[in-house]
Amino acid sequence: MKQSILIAMTILLFTGCMPQSTPQPPQAACLNSAQLSNYGYDSLARVANLLREDKKNIDTFDGFIGAMRVTVNNYATMIKSSVYISNVVRFLPIPYAGEISNTTKLISKTALHLSVAADALDHYKKSSASFLDSFDKLSPNTVQPAELARLATFADSVLLRDARNLQVSLKQISSSTAMMAATTQSISDALDTTGNYFSQAKNYVGFSKAPETASTSDKTKVNENRNSINAKMIQLNQKITLLEHSADTNRLNIEKARIYTDLAVQLSQ
Repeated sequence: MKQSILIAMTILLFTGCMPQSTPQPPQAACLNSAQLSNYGYDSLARVANLLREDKKNIDTFDGFIGAMRVTVNNYATMIKSSVYISNVVRFLPIPYAGEISNTTKLISKTALHLSVAADALDHYKKSSASFLDSFDKLSPNTVQPAELARLATFADSVLLRDARNLQVSLKQISSSTAMMAATTQSISDALDTTGNYFSQAKNYVGFSKAPETASTSDKTKVNENRNSINAKMIQLNQKITLLEHSADTNRLNIEKARIYTDLAVQLSQ
C-alpha cells in the first residue's frame, strides 16, 4: 500500500498535478482519461513483454520438476538399496538430525513439494496465458479505461498471486533439496571414515557383526547422487532468482497500471 501511494505521488509530481500550497482558480485536469489510459496500457505492455521473455524459462520448469522427481527416486533407492548406507544415515551427526534421520519423511516431503510446485506452475502458466490473450485483444487507440482497469486488476489479484505461490513452492523444494544434499554429503564423508559411524551403529542397533568397509558400488552411488542433487540445486536457485526478479518488475508495472487506469475510469465517468 505504501509503495502504491509513493507511485501515485510520483506520477502526480512529474505530471504537474500535485496540489498547490495556495488557492488556485479552477482549471482543467492536467491529465485526461485518454492520456492516463495510454500510460496504463504502456505499463501493461511492459508486463506482457516480460511474460513473453520469461516464457522459455517457464516452459523448462515442467522438465525440471520431472528431473527432480527422478533425483528424489534415485535418492530413495540409494538409501534403501544398501543396509550399510541406510544404517549410516540413521546416525549422521548433522544439524538436521530430526528431519534427515527419518529419510522416508524427507523423501515424502520433497515429493509432496514437487507435486505442489507442479500445480503452482500450471496455475501460473494459465494466468500468464490468460493475461497475454486478453492484452493482445486490446488496441491502444480504442481501448476503454474500464477494460484496462479490469486487466490491471486481474494482473494484481491473480497473476501476481500465482507467481508468488510458485516462488514459495520452489523455495520449499530448495529447502528439502538442501537437506538431501546435506545427508548425501555426510554419507559420503561417512563412507570415507567408516569406523566411527559403524561403532555408533553397533552400539545403538546391536549389530553382531558389521562390515568393515562400504562397497565400491555404494561409494559410487552416493557420489553420483550427491553430484546430481548439487547440480539440481544450482539450477533451482537460478530459476528462483529469475522468477523473483521478473515478479518484482511486474509488480511495479502492475501497480502503476492500476493507478493510471483507476484514475482514467474516474475521469471518464
